Amino acid sequence: MIYTITLNPALDHYLEVDALTVEEANRVRSECLYAGGKGIDVSRAVRHLGGDSIALGFIGGHNGAVMLELLKREGVNCYCTPISDETRRNVIISTRGPCGQTLLHSAGPRVTREEWRNFLTHLDRLDLRDAYVVLGGSLPRGIAVGAYAEIIRLVQRRGARAILDADGPCLRLGIQAKPFAIKPNVHELQRLTRRALPDEAHLLHAARRLHQQGIEIVIVSRGPAGLLVSSPDGSYRATPPRVTVKSTIGAGDSTVAGFVFCHAGGKALEDCLRVATAAGTAATLRPGNQLCRLRDVQRLAPRVAITRLA
Repeated sequence: MIYTITLNPALDHYLEVDALTVEEANRVRSECLYAGGKGIDVSRAVRHLGGDSIALGFIGGHNGAVMLELLKREGVNCYCTPISDETRRNVIISTRGPCGQTLLHSAGPRVTREEWRNFLTHLDRLDLRDAYVVLGGSLPRGIAVGAYAEIIRLVQRRGARAILDADGPCLRLGIQAKPFAIKPNVHELQRLTRRALPDEAHLLHAARRLHQQGIEIVIVSRGPAGLLVSSPDGSYRATPPRVTVKSTIGAGDSTVAGFVFCHAGGKALEDCLRVATAAGTAATLRPGNQLCRLRDVQRLAPRVAITRLA
């Protein structure tokens, strides 16, 4: 079973405009709502790939109710812990011109100690043997920065494999719990190591050091340059085909979804990386936060180049 955890989910309001001009009325050409957050995006993408998962986390208020209805329509199973505060709403403004996307991220609700304890109690009651638990993203107010480390220790003690996709102190403390896998991007890895990583050699060295410290699989995402990976099977580069990008939102989450979907299915590491890279690339073909689609992943996967580096 694949579980995903999103402690600070968001109802994403996507707007498309011709151009974004300050102090002017900007006409919206199209708009839609998505259930968002790293774990939720992974669950949505796993569903698009033909798999199943259970999305866990906190949910509250009208925004939370809308999110649950949207996830239900996509066939995503949810078992969220209710909170008294309102789930946050983010705004994504996409322009047709050179400006690209403007992201407005809300801080999110405040979670009480009792709500946090309720979440951990529920998590501890799940059947986690041989499960995969994907967690990441920002934390809501009221949750300690070491929350991911606490969750990783809990689920891995119960026999699960934790996959962490976070940044800053959440990542720094989270890796102390030795998750099965992590997926930082280049900027997140630089912040973690506190040094510049200007080229592939430096990135690969940093990934290998993290692997040697007890993280089994380290996946570094590099946008259109693809993935660098350090693992017990060696180090790899996965290079995607060139495509015309419509939106980069959710590309990293689709990458994680492709990896965990294949790894949970018993596929070899190279196959997991091929599908992960194809899934991340497929997500960029669609506007907004529509994530990857199976037919695009199937079309792109044979065009992903996998190179063994050591």
